[in-house]
Amino acid sequence: MHKMNSANLINYRPGDPTIWNGRVDGTTPDLFRWHQVVSMIDLRDDQSLDGAFVLLGFCCDEGVRRNLGRIGAKRGPEALRKVLAGLPVHFDSSVRLLDAGDVICEGEFLEECQASLTIAVNKIIRSGGFPILLGGGHEITFPHFLGIQQATGQSVGIINLDAHLDIRPLVEGKGNSGTGFYQIAEYCEGKEIDFKYLAIGIQDISNTKALFNFAHSKSVQIFHVKELHEQRIGKIIDEIIAFGRSVDSVYLTVDLDVFSAAYAPGVSAPAYRGIVPDINFDLLFSTILELPNLRSVDVAELNPAFDIDNRTAKLAADLLFKVLQK
Repeated sequence: MHKMNSANLINYRPGDPTIWNGRVDGTTPDLFRWHQVVSMIDLRDDQSLDGAFVLLGFCCDEGVRRNLGRIGAKRGPEALRKVLAGLPVHFDSSVRLLDAGDVICEGEFLEECQASLTIAVNKIIRSGGFPILLGGGHEITFPHFLGIQQATGQSVGIINLDAHLDIRPLVEGKGNSGTGFYQIAEYCEGKEIDFKYLAIGIQDISNTKALFNFAHSKSVQIFHVKELHEQRIGKIIDEIIAFGRSVDSVYLTVDLDVFSAAYAPGVSAPAYRGIVPDINFDLLFSTILELPNLRSVDVAELNPAFDIDNRTAKLAADLLFKVLQK
């Protein structure tokens, strides 16, 4: 079992069992719901996480505020856990589901919060776990990537399901929810490692030409939302598989604004004509989940303040439900 110093894991609170409650249909495994099988852990403890899916909240929307978006994503992890708690257990009894709690952004100290998230992700992976991060704003990407890269020391390719490229330059030297991939590109250049970025669901209306030009200069692979139809889905799936084979580890990040606002109204920046979560999307998503080197997943930008009937939270929960079937 690997041990590491967690002294710098600040702005952190371990898993809270009082969050996990709901309907009880019985006490036999075929009647279980997630709240009956999830266990709480404290990442400051040294422990084996072998074979476990480890939930970790990122309670932060400071990056959204800096990016002039609709704040409220800080409450996303709490809203998502409430939906996850009631999901029926369809995963194998050998699977461990753990809740490691939250990394919390206090005030405007985004960079401190991101540093803690990097440490937490690093520790989960080095302890044998599979991180599932619950956002929080999309400023989650840079620290999440760093945690994976530093834990593995390998090449990490990022698949981003998003309406936006999130590759804006820093503003006055500070990051925000739209700069994550710019920061990752800069990090990779400094370390002389490949910047591998596959963006799916991108919309022209959500990105300037300058952002596309910069992305092309960094060899970013882009599939626009208008390409996600029956005639093109086979080609996109082939590209996803090839992308997975070109790197050691794959990190999947889902910005929920990639979906049409009809399905995902509760986000920081809703997309009018985003992805429809239909059979084509299911094929695409299942292809990503079946990549043998998929190492970590997050969902970002869930903003409960603008959700309708928990529609967005339930869509996010459906994605994570599928992750645990992998």
